[in-house]
Amino acid sequence: MRNFMKTGNLYILLLGVLFWAIGVSSCDRSPEHRTTIAVVPKADDASVAEAKAAALAARDMYGIAVRWDVSRNLTAESQAELIGKLAAAGVDGILLSSIDAEAEVLREAIDAAVAAGIVVGTFDSDAPESGRSFYIGSDNTAAGELAARTLRALCEEAGRSATGVGVFGGAEGDAAMTQRLAGFLSVVPDTAATFWANGAGSSAGRTQVVDFLTKEAQRPINGVVFLSGETVVDGPGTMARLDSLCRPATDNDGAAAAAVFFDPSEPVLEFVAEMPHCAAIRQDFGAMVYGGIERLLHAIRGESFGEAVTYTPVEVVR
Repeated sequence: MRNFMKTGNLYILLLGVLFWAIGVSSCDRSPEHRTTIAVVPKADDASVAEAKAAALAARDMYGIAVRWDVSRNLTAESQAELIGKLAAAGVDGILLSSIDAEAEVLREAIDAAVAAGIVVGTFDSDAPESGRSFYIGSDNTAAGELAARTLRALCEEAGRSATGVGVFGGAEGDAAMTQRLAGFLSVVPDTAATFWANGAGSSAGRTQVVDFLTKEAQRPINGVVFLSGETVVDGPGTMARLDSLCRPATDNDGAAAAAVFFDPSEPVLEFVAEMPHCAAIRQDFGAMVYGGIERLLHAIRGESFGEAVTYTPVEVVR
């Protein structure tokens, strides 16, 4: 019995040493330790190519390790699971574009990572009620207002009123989507319908657009707005109904309605350049990610990183 107790005590002691070693390793700040930052966008497609390039540039500039991680699904639960895995992997910082700012599961995952000593910052889409250290990105309410003013100007150009507008977004509940929609509706309140892709993919989003334009064919559709680049990342020309709607008007059809796109990919920019009364709202993802990584590095080192909220430029492209 005494030998068993000695063996048990030794086992407990060894376990304690093991957990102590793991803790020291995960919090290693020695000169030999290479800082690792995980960048977590909502999706990994052409709309975030600029963000990925900025992450690689920051990696090379600062000699750090940068991970690019995307959750399996466009849900708060899936993103929370990913944050837990990153924390377990021992990353030093996480730069996150949150899928749903109000989801308790995501807030708890961020707070748990922060409690474990990981610095978390947000970009593009904030989680202000969490323990994140900062947000860097667009003023999404102002960006939504800009999209609305742009659409109204394009409608006037086309001799149309800014009514009968279809609005297409990404994930319902996403902080950026919610703020953009609120800003848009404050300027152009008369919308025909609002649709959410909710992570179903660009093909499902395209179906929403085509169905809307088909079912509402008898109603004057004077404009369409895409609050997210997810639906049209492959280009608006892949949607026949939208392509026809935006083509130059003739005496016999109702084409040349206005269209505004957020986060344009190259195919979207080509479409905008070819079609009348179309524009894109471009955010500076490069500034968000590069600046976000810089702020994380300062915070990890215990240095001042500036304001808790930093807005990056937004511009209209035609």
